[in-house]
Amino acid sequence: MVDIKNIAAPGVSSRKPRPTVGLGMPLYNQTRYLPEAIESLLSQSYGDFKLIVSDDSTEPGPGQIVKSFADIDQRIIYHRNKHRKGLIDNWRNCFHLAGEMDFFAWVGDHDAWHPNWLESMMQALSTHESVVLVYPQTVNIDKEGRTLDKKIKPGLSTLGLNDAERLKVVCKQGRGFGNMVYGLFRARALRQAGVFPRVMWPDVILCLKLALQGDIHQVDEKLWYRRRTDRFSMPRQRKSLFVKKPCYFYLPWPLVNAWMLARNLPASPGSNTRPQLHLRIKLAAMYLQRWWSKYGGGSWIGSPHEWRRGKTPWMKKIKRPLKNK
Repeated sequence: MVDIKNIAAPGVSSRKPRPTVGLGMPLYNQTRYLPEAIESLLSQSYGDFKLIVSDDSTEPGPGQIVKSFADIDQRIIYHRNKHRKGLIDNWRNCFHLAGEMDFFAWVGDHDAWHPNWLESMMQALSTHESVVLVYPQTVNIDKEGRTLDKKIKPGLSTLGLNDAERLKVVCKQGRGFGNMVYGLFRARALRQAGVFPRVMWPDVILCLKLALQGDIHQVDEKLWYRRRTDRFSMPRQRKSLFVKKPCYFYLPWPLVNAWMLARNLPASPGSNTRPQLHLRIKLAAMYLQRWWSKYGGGSWIGSPHEWRRGKTPWMKKIKRPLKNK
């Protein structure tokens, strides 16, 4: 049994008794499942963490619920944004509000976790020093908490692979990146990867960037209960990502995302290492190759609704000559 009390993050003195863990909860106008989500986190067997809540709501209800819990548990830190940030910037804000820490995880305001969730994640990171992101098996539940699918989809583990093999496996075989980003990160690696990228499909790009730094590993336990409240909607996602869209958001997103993967990442504080140029270019090329190979069929790189219906002009221009062949 691993003694989680003596886990030390890379580069941190082993004399530090316990690592610091930050859990970031982005809020937006959701009150029905919020109390259950907070209670589930506060009941974790590994209780040495702080829960940072970044409230991007337009209504007072969510904040009132969080404050009622914060009054009785000092681990909760509540922050209300002065102006709406949008989904991506609110996620980024959770990380920045957490300050200096060794490990970090985003947590949904409508989900639930097994009491051993955080302890199991910490044990996995202490056992495998090369792992930069660890995540559990996901159980999808409906609005009433009933299990939606009993069959657990296979996860991803890159343990034992070299750099080139790891990038190939994550890029070409990776599935469920939207689940991976709710795992536990080494904070230094997450900061090095740019936290939560300001692009379309930020979960995919973040996980691919992390693969440049170390391993991604799934714990073979059902520890996270993800509540599915609505069906995925591309228009809704586009609208929710930003309040003020960056200029490049109007460019073809596959090219923007490939550029994000190939560009040089700043070295993290206290480190002079950066992912090598040839690995970044190779990853960007594999990303474009898989995106193109899935043309018309949809994939984790793009929305099948956009591709099949050709909703945006630049897609129609590409599809028209291909259909005529």
